[in-house]
Amino acid sequence: MKKNLFKAALLGLSFSALLFTSCDKKEDDKTETPAPVLKSIYEVAKADTSFSILVAAIDKAGLKATLSGAGTFTVFAPNNNAFRSEGITVEFINAISDSADIQEMKEVLLYHVLGSKVKSTEVTNAYVPTLFTVGGNGVSLRTASNPVILNNETKVIAADLAASNGIIHVIDLLLYPQTVVDIAVNNPAFSTLVEALTKAELVPVLDGRETSTVFAPTNTAFSDINFKLADFTKEQLSPILTSHVLANNVRSSQIKNGDKVTTLNPATQLTFNTTMGVKFNGGKVNDISVTTADIQATNGVVHVINKVVLPN
Repeated sequence: MKKNLFKAALLGLSFSALLFTSCDKKEDDKTETPAPVLKSIYEVAKADTSFSILVAAIDKAGLKATLSGAGTFTVFAPNNNAFRSEGITVEFINAISDSADIQEMKEVLLYHVLGSKVKSTEVTNAYVPTLFTVGGNGVSLRTASNPVILNNETKVIAADLAASNGIIHVIDLLLYPQTVVDIAVNNPAFSTLVEALTKAELVPVLDGRETSTVFAPTNTAFSDINFKLADFTKEQLSPILTSHVLANNVRSSQIKNGDKVTTLNPATQLTFNTTMGVKFNGGKVNDISVTTADIQATNGVVHVINKVVLPN
């Protein structure tokens, strides 16, 4: 009954509106201006000559369909000057034929893309996963806000270019996927750790590993034990630093309560407690907390910790 009454009311209103319109000859017809149709990320880049090298790279890497299709992407787009500063031109890209080189270029480009739409005002101080994945995990990009800076050096020089499938931020330098050492080097909070790794000659060791997990103490963690680099020799530093490294890629979700694992220092074992976050005992030190987890690198994962592991 109610449905029929509602339909009758609508018919009555429609008839009245039609009669009123037909009698009022003076009122002009009104038409709404349609909203502009946005181009896809690929189309926006294609239409802008300052992205000609980026477009050539996207085409060569086979990513045109991805960046033309549906999605909510954020692309940190290097302009031509960013590519040229690395000696990369359209001609250089077009001449690439080796499949391994094309795959590497694809991975670098995917490292410039996030899987969600992030406006410049929404960027935070964090590590965010990109579309370049290792073992199914997005390799992390470090973001900082006000102004937006990526991996501690790349700047956003034009922000929030709208596209139908996301948003574009123009950047002044290329981004390269980070190793576990790069992650430490590009974060000032790990400067003491980097200095210690350098003195112990462990930087090439970690960079050369195919996979590892690094529990990375911050500068504060080192200062809490009054650590002075000059007090340690290379031989004394090595067992301390290797006590922070596991031989394989272990994400926080893979750590179980009560797990015991041996580090690259065979004399140091870590015992985990996951009842409230991720904590562990290691060597002489108890109740070490993971304060930031799962910073994915190309050759492993980094977990930030609040204390330094000291071997027995």
